[in-house]
Formats: sequence, structure tokens, C-alpha cells
Amino acid sequence: MMAYLLSKARWLSVHFCCLFPLALSAQTELQMEHVSGNVWMLSGGGYANISVLAGDGRALMVDSKRPELADAIRGMVWEISGGEVEYLINGHVHSDHTDGNAGFGESGAVIIAHEEVRRVLMAGQRGGPPAPEAAWPDIVLLDGSSMTLYFDEETVTIIHAQPAHSLGNLMVHYQQSNVIHLGDLYSPERYPVLAGGSIEGFVEGNEMALALADNNTRFIAGNGIVTGRADVQAYIDMVKVVRDRVSQMISRDMDLDAVLAASPTAEFDATWGDPGRFLPGLYRELARQ
Repeated sequence: MMAYLLSKARWLSVHFCCLFPLALSAQTELQMEHVSGNVWMLSGGGYANISVLAGDGRALMVDSKRPELADAIRGMVWEISGGEVEYLINGHVHSDHTDGNAGFGESGAVIIAHEEVRRVLMAGQRGGPPAPEAAWPDIVLLDGSSMTLYFDEETVTIIHAQPAHSLGNLMVHYQQSNVIHLGDLYSPERYPVLAGGSIEGFVEGNEMALALADNNTRFIAGNGIVTGRADVQAYIDMVKVVRDRVSQMISRDMDLDAVLAASPTAEFDATWGDPGRFLPGLYRELARQ
């Protein structure tokens, strides 16, 4: 299987640009990267990173990007697995993870997600219309639950983490390939985005992932590059430091403007970028405690 996959990877790197000239543009170019074992990451094209587990004539995929990329994604999945997406897992409800669901659901993929995803897609994202029925999850996980799929040679564990980025964050552990897909529970290049969850959820979720990992585990984030254990630990350490600093500032009756002026993330900004969205959300959460 691995020799087949690696030969396909070389073929893709040379010929992919010629396969889908109508589906892709300079702004939406997809890139396939082998991560470990039978797991690949699909990045680019906008929206969240995808992971693909290549089976024997079938595939399992995490997240679905944009609907207009479904055919291009399907073609790449076919090249590394020889088949269609049989299972599609949504890391959480937001549109950058679920907008492409319908195209795969219509092709027969079984969609798995947290219960929040089904509820929101049935009602409509952020005041919008309901998603097509083909986009709705077929199997849902409840709070604090997990499930295991035996997919050819791989044991795939799907775990609901504590609310962090959103209420329904799932992490996916590909055990034999030694890869954990964390989605927006983690990022190597941006600060946490609090969109329904809590800062403690980020800490607990990433510590849970490290408890499943060893020194060779590879981690797939919702955006950015594939990373290792030390990078996830550095993210946890950063979150704890900034959380504690802002908490101490609140205890001294500093308002949000004063906290922002104090730059509690200063030494981390070169790695995780602009804290302009992170710090107000963190302040509001900690001020309520």
C-alpha cells in the first residue's frame, strides 16, 4: 500500500496542475502532502486543512472545504486510494469545515460529526438557510463521547474534546499512522479563536492529544503546516502564559484597553501573529469568572 501511495504522490506532484485546470486557479490551488503511514493532508484552496486516510479502494476524510472544490478533491482522493470518500468527519460546525459536505454526501459518504453540527446545518449557519440534506451528519457524537472505526489497516478514534474553538470540536486519531488531526483546537500560526468554547478547552484538548501521542506523532491543524509534539506543547505553554497574565491584569481592575496596551502576548506575536481577535475574547471570558 505505501509503495503505491508514494508512487502516486510523485505522480501528483508532476501532473496535478494539468488534471484540473478548470477547477483550480492561482487563488485556489490544492496541495497534497504525505503526512505519515496512509494519511495525507490536503491544503490550499481556501478553508480548513483536510486529512485523508487512503484505504484499499476507499477513503476516509476529515473536513470538506468549499463545494466548488469537491470534484478536484474527489479526483485527488481517487489517485491516492483508488476509490471514493466512504466516511467524512467534520471537525466542527463552521463553514470552512462543512461547506463541501453536500457533494460528498450525495456520492454516498457517511458523514460523522458532533451533534451541534447536525443541529446547526439543519437550521442554517449564522442566520442563513438550512444546508442541503445531503450535507447533514448521519452519525453524531454526544458531549464527551468517542467512537472507533476500523478502516482497513487503520484504527481511527474520533473524540469529542471539551468546548474550545466551538462547542463541537472533534479530534481524529489515526493510530497506526501515528497522526492526530486537531483542526481548530490548535494552530501553528495563529492564536486561539474563541467561537463558542473556552480557553480551558484549548488547554485540555491539546493536553488530551499529547496524552495519546509519542515523540513521532504528527499533528494536523485547521490551518498551517504539519507539526510535531514540541510544537503542540509550545502552543499549550503560550496559551497558559497569556491566560494567566490577562487574569492577573483583570484582578488589578485593568480594563480591556489597558490590557491591550500592556501587550501580554508580545513575545509570542512573531509566531502566532496579531492577537487583536484573541485578546478581547479572552478578556471577556476571564472577566466573567
